[in-house]
Amino acid sequence: MDIKDLDALLASARRPETVIPICLRGDLQAEWEELDNRLTALQTGANGKLSGSTGSRELAERIIQLQKEMEESTIHVRLRALNRVEWRDLLAAHPPRKDNDADKILGFNPNTLFDALIVACITDPELTSEQAAALLDALTPSQFDKLADAAWGLNRRDVSVPFSYNASQLTQTGGETSKLQSDSASATADSQGGSRKRSRSTSTPKMAG
Repeated sequence: MDIKDLDALLASARRPETVIPICLRGDLQAEWEELDNRLTALQTGANGKLSGSTGSRELAERIIQLQKEMEESTIHVRLRALNRVEWRDLLAAHPPRKDNDADKILGFNPNTLFDALIVACITDPELTSEQAAALLDALTPSQFDKLADAAWGLNRRDVSVPFSYNASQLTQTGGETSKLQSDSASATADSQGGSRKRSRSTSTPKMAG
């Protein structure tokens, strides 16, 4: 690789990021589930068809309202991986606790590191230290774990070029797509033919244990 190409790649380097939606009005979830169950029951009573009764419409309108309120109370937290120096310093700031075998295996104190890791990785929204602490306190254990898992994954998992089979198929040229479809049809026909041949056999296939 030409040194200029390398310099250009290094200049364009960016650390991996991800966005995690967090709804801060979890109290609305219970009401939404109750009303949705009631609406489903009304549908079942109407032979599976949505009833146009006043009660059904009122339930539906309240469900939509709750969804909007929950969406408006949802923040989208953008996380970015740390660089290696920031990661090293973070680990050093949260050493294993003395006489704690689990900490020694991990190499850090999980009771304090993950709070700091989440805060260190958040790039949007921009939070003061007080706001960051308030956000962590407002999270459910599940929401905290979701952010912690995402932050850990950004820093400790490899980054490789992804591949989308569906996108690859859709962007094939017409001739290649036709060939793929033809090959697929031939394979299906062969499979069906094999199935018909096997169906005449009286032997019973052995099931895998």
